[in-house]
Amino acid sequence: MRARMKSWGGLWGSLSLMVALLVSGCGSSMSPSGPVLDAGTDAGTTDDAGVADAGTVDSGVPEALPCEKTQGVCAGAKRAWVDGAYEPVCTARSYGADYEASETRCDGLDNDCDGVTDPATWAEVAPMKWAPYARSVDSLPVEGGFLMVYVDSPEGIQVLRFDESLKLQGTSMIPLDPGFSPVTETQLVRTSRGPALYFTALHYQTGSTAEGRLVQLDEQGAPIGSPEGIVLFEQPKTQPAARVAASVDGQRISVVWSASISGVREVQGMLVDPSGLVLAPPRVLFQSGSPNLHSPRVMGMGDGNFLVTAYDEGETVDDTRIRLRRHDRELRLVGDERRLTVAFGAIPTLLMMPAKEGGEEPVMLYREPDGHNPRLHEVRHLFANGTPVTLTSTAWSQSSVLGATMTSRGLQLAWITMGYVPVPGQDSGFIYEGRLWGMSPSGVVTDWTPGPAPMPLHRNGEWVLMHELPGHWMGALLMTATTVPTEAYTLRSVRYCAP
Repeated sequence: MRARMKSWGGLWGSLSLMVALLVSGCGSSMSPSGPVLDAGTDAGTTDDAGVADAGTVDSGVPEALPCEKTQGVCAGAKRAWVDGAYEPVCTARSYGADYEASETRCDGLDNDCDGVTDPATWAEVAPMKWAPYARSVDSLPVEGGFLMVYVDSPEGIQVLRFDESLKLQGTSMIPLDPGFSPVTETQLVRTSRGPALYFTALHYQTGSTAEGRLVQLDEQGAPIGSPEGIVLFEQPKTQPAARVAASVDGQRISVVWSASISGVREVQGMLVDPSGLVLAPPRVLFQSGSPNLHSPRVMGMGDGNFLVTAYDEGETVDDTRIRLRRHDRELRLVGDERRLTVAFGAIPTLLMMPAKEGGEEPVMLYREPDGHNPRLHEVRHLFANGTPVTLTSTAWSQSSVLGATMTSRGLQLAWITMGYVPVPGQDSGFIYEGRLWGMSPSGVVTDWTPGPAPMPLHRNGEWVLMHELPGHWMGALLMTATTVPTEAYTLRSVRYCAP
């Protein structure tokens, strides 16, 4: 009997212990202590701010409410548990690592959850006194940002300094001798000594002789030495078209300009070093009996040679050619000349681009204002019978002004489609409007115009300057113009995402 009671006593003790454990467990479940973390590694971690993965919530804790923002990277986000409570207003702790209160990333995501992915940012940079032509504006990457030059008065050449995000940092002016006429050409070039400014102007004190001059600059755009620079060439012509290009190593500068000798049209060229010392004296590069041999261009190539082009118009609009030649580092002709027949009004742009066979090759881009179907073309294998390939069409009845640059991600294009909008009694220079377009390396074409209405333009505003910015962003500079309330010209910038 005693043995049986001892057996029952042991059983009763075991049951009592189990009941106690159950009661204890039920009691703990009635005291809220925050979200229970998942057993996995991620669920069991917290950051320095005390934020934990919400995981699953016990019955005694209310479930996390949805966040205020519901678009973009914020879609489906719920409030994070921070320091023992859910966030009253959602932050990046709730929205995730891709969230930004103000979007700065070019990543194909709507980071600030406002329904707009990678928005473009427009800014008014500076007023202009008049509308400079395309040949009198230029820009160049420098340490910490970019320089831009343009001419909008007879007093001198305006110099603007931008940071790497294309925000204006300062302005200055390179003064000119009062004997100069308004400068007709400006260009920035990178030499082995640093940036340099080239300009062409008429000098009344020398009998209306046109001069091409080179001014060495520092990285802030200030002249090193005399702001009037060094005379590279003189030409008895009122407005010669002239361009320069540095070799890849920056030790040689090729200068080309149009000339007229005894009724024969020529393009002449020479080579100088960054100090202006003549390395190859002036010589004839192109010659034509046509009165319309003009608009020479030059580019330094990776092999040390120079590519020179000229626009040659025949007696009819159907007889229009772009002529191309290669010259070595002594300006001697290399190989044969190439003549490419184009539509009247085509404007060529030269770039060095990666070749499909490896290395780099010179490539020519040009716009073809072909009536109802203007197009942008690319020509590779320039001296191996390469033919034009259409990159994209542009708007009907509008001329497309092409800008192009080779970036770390590939070829980026930008162009202005400019239309004629006659207004009775209005100055003919202001009766234009248009839109800014861009094409990324993937071939995606985007309208970057700020708003649904076209931009008011001046007929001289047929230019757009492009640069690659950090973080996959692109930057462009262009000019708008208006007559309301008074005639005004404005330099504007746009920062846009084109990965």
